Amino acid sequence: MNNSPKIISVEAIPIAVTGNRPFRISEGQTTRHVSVIVRISTEEDGLSGVGEIVSAPPGKPEEILGEIVYAVENYVRPAIVGLPATSRKQAILKIAQVLKGRVWTKAGVTNALYDLQSKAIGQPVCALLGGRLRDEIPIAGPVIGINSPEAMVAEAVSQANAGYKAIKIKIGETTELDYVRVREVRNALPNSVQLRVDANDHYSLVQAKQICRLLDDMNIEHLEQPLPRGDLLGMAELRRVSRIPLMTDDSVATLEDAVNVIRLGAADRVKVKVSKHGLENAQLIIGILEAAGISCVLGHVFQLGLARLTEAHLAACATNLNPPHEMGSMKPMGITLDILKNAIEVTPGIIRLPSGPGLSAELDWDLIEKLRIGVGRG
Repeated sequence: MNNSPKIISVEAIPIAVTGNRPFRISEGQTTRHVSVIVRISTEEDGLSGVGEIVSAPPGKPEEILGEIVYAVENYVRPAIVGLPATSRKQAILKIAQVLKGRVWTKAGVTNALYDLQSKAIGQPVCALLGGRLRDEIPIAGPVIGINSPEAMVAEAVSQANAGYKAIKIKIGETTELDYVRVREVRNALPNSVQLRVDANDHYSLVQAKQICRLLDDMNIEHLEQPLPRGDLLGMAELRRVSRIPLMTDDSVATLEDAVNVIRLGAADRVKVKVSKHGLENAQLIIGILEAAGISCVLGHVFQLGLARLTEAHLAACATNLNPPHEMGSMKPMGITLDILKNAIEVTPGIIRLPSGPGLSAELDWDLIEKLRIGVGRG
C-alpha cells in the first residue's frame, strides 16, 4: 500500500515576460515570452512539485497559452488528483489516457511529477534518472537572432570573449544573405569556438543544398533544421550530399519520430528538449538514438530558469550527449529577470546543478504573481 501523501490540487499559472529588443527567426519576431507554471500540491503542507510548460516558439507557438491552461485544469487535474505523490508513472499513464498529443503540456506536467516524487522520497530529480555523472553542465551562449551581419558579429564576439565555447545563430531569409551572416560571424570567431547554425524549417530542398555548398568550408559544427519538419525524406537526401552535419529538432516530438529519423537516416544529430519531451521521454529518446549511433544536444532556446534547471538535471545524468547544450534564457530579448531565486549559471557557459531534493528550484513566487496574465477560457 502506498502511504505517500496524495495529490490534492493542480494549478496552471500563466505568466509573460517582455523584453526591450525583438528577437527574430525565420518564422517571425517577438519581444514577449509566455509560459505556464504548473504546481502539483499534496495534502502534506509544503510538499509540491513544479514544472514549466513553454509556449514556443516565439510568435508562432506549438501550443497556445489558453489551450495549455484549459488542458491542465480540465484534463490533467481530474486525472491525477487523489494519486499518491510517488505514483509518477501511474499519473503519466492517466494523463496519456485523457489527453491526446499536447506534448509540451504533458512534458511540463511530467517534469512537475518528477519534482514531486523526488521531493517525497528526499532525493534530487537526477537520482530518479539514474544518478548524476557530472555537477557542471557546459552550455552555449544565448542564441543570436536574425539581424544585420554587423550586429550578429558583435554579439557573437561578445559571447566568445565572455567565455562561451559554442555560439548559435539563426538564419532563414535568402541563401545569399544567410551566407553573408554565417561567413562574417565565422570569420570573427576563433576556430576553437564552435559555430552552430539554425534555419528553423526555412528552406526548400534546392535552397538547402545551395546553402550547404556555400557553407561547406566554414567549419560549421552543424546545420539545424534546414528543411520543414515533415520532410524527413528531404533531410535524408540532403544528408547524403552535405558535408556539414545536419541536426533535426522540429521533426522529433515523440519516440516514434525518433525511430523514423533513424530508419530514414535523416540526421547526424537530434536536438532533445526536456521542455518538449519531458524528462521521461527525453531520456528514452536519447537512449534510442544512442543505439543508432546518433548523438544529442539538449536544450531549448527560450525558457525561464525552472525549465532550464530541469534540463540540467537530465544533462547531469545522460550519456550520448554532445555539449555544450542550448539551455536558453530570455537574454536575446533583453530580459534579465528570472523566476528562479538561485542562480545556476555560475560563470558564462557553465550551469552548476544545485544539491537538494527535487529540482532544488527556489522559485520567486512574488515575481511569478506579478508576471501572471489572464487567458481566455473555452
